[in-house]
Amino acid sequence: MRLRTIPVLVLVVVVLAATGAWTDRLHYQMQAKPVTAATKPWSAVVKVTRRGRAIDGYKAVLTLTGPRGTQQVPADDLGGGVYRFRVQLKGGGFYSYTILVGDRIAGHGTVYSVPN
Repeated sequence: MRLRTIPVLVLVVVVLAATGAWTDRLHYQMQAKPVTAATKPWSAVVKVTRRGRAIDGYKAVLTLTGPRGTQQVPADDLGGGVYRFRVQLKGGGFYSYTILVGDRIAGHGTVYSVPN
């Protein structure tokens, strides 16, 4: 009888641990303007939290694809789980962006740079 209960107990623990890891994911709040002037830098701010607490220490990267090709911009860590991206979108046009925090996508979208 005891030999049958041990595998069941192990299975229950594994299921509970997997469920807890799945529900304990990071949450992102992003602020970015959809339109900017080509003469001014465009910036985006991302706040990373888990269970309402700010998370620091992640590597955040902005991948920007537009008329002039693809570029990757590292974020400035402002502390308190807040990361800021600043990039000059010269020449104007539509740019699509993806923000990676750690190994997860925090946001994506399109920004329009108004030419001079």
